[in-house]
Amino acid sequence: MIKEETYNQVATEFATAIGVAHVIGFKTKREQIKEEGVESFKRIEPDLEINAIVCDSIEFDLYQELQREIYEIRKTKKKLKEITIYRRAFKQATEQAYGVYNEAE
Repeated sequence: MIKEETYNQVATEFATAIGVAHVIGFKTKREQIKEEGVESFKRIEPDLEINAIVCDSIEFDLYQELQREIYEIRKTKKKLKEITIYRRAFKQATEQAYGVYNEAE
């Protein structure tokens, strides 16, 4: 255990608060599954893909175009899933930015 003076010295030196986590409970994997069941991530997967699309658009400096395309798609097509809207918007934004068009569709 670190002495209180050490915590205070580090906090002063780095100008930040220092704390120690206190573990209040721990369950094994079997106990967790028995208590809450096996969790399905099907609800999370589209959100993760949307997050990846947003991250890619920021990385390639296409975020503003992505948001414009999302707005246009939502304005015209009301019954699309959120992930479909983001996929189409990203595709259109990249096609416009780089002048590459997929003729397969």
